[in-house]
Amino acid sequence: MPDVGEATHSPSAEFMKLVDVEHMSDFDEVVAYLSTNLDKIISEVHGFDKLLIDNEKTQLNCPPAPEAGDSHGSLLIRSLSEVAGPAGLTLKREFKVHDLGVDAENPGKHKVEIREDVVKAPTEEGGGPSYVENVRVVSIIRA
Repeated sequence: MPDVGEATHSPSAEFMKLVDVEHMSDFDEVVAYLSTNLDKIISEVHGFDKLLIDNEKTQLNCPPAPEAGDSHGSLLIRSLSEVAGPAGLTLKREFKVHDLGVDAENPGKHKVEIREDVVKAPTEEGGGPSYVENVRVVSIIRA
């Protein structure tokens, strides 16, 4: 049965599905989705009177905006999706989205950094984990 958020095309539910480990989607697809839906996702999560939601596959955290003198690194969104096996975690996929401030070259837009970190457990005894990092800075209109 589909998740209610997915059935209603909820921006946060669609994002959570896009970034979960079962749908290892293309990084470019995630960047494109966030470029047009970032503030919709944040507003929706905050509209639930929550900072963290979970669909049993992906956790989505949207911290509150910093207050005067407060900073949490300008973090807008953090998602985490994991797969566990008998010996522990076998795959972890995390996205972090930071607002880097107003884009000096494009007034009215903000520079936003989108980072994906994927860690896979070793496939051979004694081997180390594999690590993939994707980072992109995009200029988008923020609400």
